[in-house]
Amino acid sequence: MTNGLLQADKNLLQKPDLFTLLSLLVGYRHHLRVVGKSMLPFILEGDLLIYKKINSKKYDLKVGDLVIASHPKLKSHLIIKRIYKIDQKKFDLRGDNPLSSTDSREWGLINFNLIVGKVVKIFRD
Repeated sequence: MTNGLLQADKNLLQKPDLFTLLSLLVGYRHHLRVVGKSMLPFILEGDLLIYKKINSKKYDLKVGDLVIASHPKLKSHLIIKRIYKIDQKKFDLRGDNPLSSTDSREWGLINFNLIVGKVVKIFRD
C-alpha cells in the first residue's frame, strides 16, 4: 500500500460521534463487525465499520477505497476489500494482507452489482 493510501485510511479511524450514531439509527449508514485477517494491518478483527450503501446509478468509487461487497461465490456473505483496479463496471478487489486474503486474484473481477457499500468510518475498541 502506498503512503498516500495509508494516510487516507487514517482519516477513516475516528471516535463515534453524534452524527454517525443518528445516521445509523435512521438507516442512512450501516455497520458491520470485522471477522478475519484479510485486511491487516490497517483493519483489525473486531473493528466496527460504518459504510454508506452504493447508489446503482451514481457512485464515487475509486482505486484505494475500502468497500463492502457480496462474496462472488457465497452471495449471502459480505466481504471487506480494497479496490485495486476498476475496469468499466468491473472491480478488482484485494485484501491488504495477501497471505490471508481470498480476493480477485482467486475469483477474478467482480461486477458492480456486488458492491454493497463504501466504508466511511472505522471504530476500534
